[in-house]
Amino acid sequence: MAVKKLEVAEDSGISTKQSTTSYDTSKRPFGKRDTFGYFMGDLGGNFSFDLVNMYMFIFFTQFIGIELAHYALIILIAKILDGINDPLIGMIIDRFRLKTQDKFKPWIMRMAPFLAFSMSIMFIDASEWSYAAKLALFAGSYFLWDILYTFVNVPYGALSSVMTTKASERTALSTARSIGGFVPNILYGIFIPMVIYTTVVVDGETKSIFQGELMFPITLVTGVLAILSYVALYYNTEERIIHHNTSLQSQKYSFLETFINFFKNRAMIGLALVAIAQILFINGAQQLNSLTFQLYFEDGRLNSYVIIVTLIPMIIGATIGNRLVKRFGKKEIIAYPLLISIAVYLIMIFAPISNPFIWLGLQAFASIFSFGLAIYTWAMVADAIDYQEWKTGKRNEGSVYSMYSMIRKLGQGLGASIVPATIAIILPGLKLSDASTWTAEYAISIKNLSVIFPIVGMILVIIALIFVYNLDKKTLSVVQKDLGHETE
Repeated sequence: MAVKKLEVAEDSGISTKQSTTSYDTSKRPFGKRDTFGYFMGDLGGNFSFDLVNMYMFIFFTQFIGIELAHYALIILIAKILDGINDPLIGMIIDRFRLKTQDKFKPWIMRMAPFLAFSMSIMFIDASEWSYAAKLALFAGSYFLWDILYTFVNVPYGALSSVMTTKASERTALSTARSIGGFVPNILYGIFIPMVIYTTVVVDGETKSIFQGELMFPITLVTGVLAILSYVALYYNTEERIIHHNTSLQSQKYSFLETFINFFKNRAMIGLALVAIAQILFINGAQQLNSLTFQLYFEDGRLNSYVIIVTLIPMIIGATIGNRLVKRFGKKEIIAYPLLISIAVYLIMIFAPISNPFIWLGLQAFASIFSFGLAIYTWAMVADAIDYQEWKTGKRNEGSVYSMYSMIRKLGQGLGASIVPATIAIILPGLKLSDASTWTAEYAISIKNLSVIFPIVGMILVIIALIFVYNLDKKTLSVVQKDLGHETE
């Protein structure tokens, strides 16, 4: 293996005794294969994650019959426990390499089949089981899936930081990741609602009912697609950057030290706050949006059109986004356009909208200005990992990313539980498993909540980026120069 050492500037203040960096020149140069491979990685991850994120809530609350309060509590507990596991899994990945030169890709390939299998278990038709058995299936399968997803997603997230150090190439990887994660969204958003919703008459009123028994065969197909996607990642990406971290070799791993260093990293704290706001409120609104079409507009199949709304920011980011980032910087491109999105959502609250396509049109217009949030945060995570090395002299990609992943997991737990908890508290008479309770008043409340959630989330994102995240273009350039990284 041919290795070229990347020199670190003498005045950077970094302890080079702890961390030295080299470049494996035997690997082919970074190119479109790497971008394609990284695209396939998030494609595989979201064949699993998106299915769970989009349909687990409705599957267990409407089809299986789990009470909203029980659903919220189980999700919250599972995510807290799984979040605690993230730094431990990151430590394992940092300290114990499998029998290969690569650090991250082998973990992805070994865990991917188990991840696909656990997803299928989750969507077994248990509608006729006892309530205790239903709860056991839900809690056990979800916790198992969550741990396996961590074992795949932590090395995948850290992988980009060892593929290249160039800002433009990292932005390309972040864009590829976002688009790759979006493709399953297209498939699930367009085709599944057309299949799993059927119209029935309940007490003389037409209702749109979810057919959960169809989910298990769907997961078998998507599980195979996920595994094939990870295979494509493995054979089309290269780990080129090698960090010789002598501190990890000579010292015992300290969770406390990792924890303290993470929370001294303003960039990571800012991104963690962004992640919490995005997951808790913006992504959480997806559950409410699905219920809006099902209850307020009385046709769950309309969810198929939502994909147009989410496609718009990806198109903008893929076409003109990189040029805007080079000119203005990542955090500026994310934060300031969100003000326009907020204004559109405010109109949606106060305007009396009864036509679902007008509603969709306003959602599409609001999404135009959220393309930065949809695409560039992953590139900022790689920058924040570099910033931590710049501050501490230690390069622990797996541990640092796993801390970030832990916070995202806690946010996902709160996000997945806050919607059913909010419904249970504010609308106590609404039973999602009983269509006879779907009154017009409750439907209007669901519609309003689906808009209030993203408004709150976007306000919090703007605050976190402007007042906490500290890696503007100038600062990031200094960090990369001191670390000896190529920036163009």
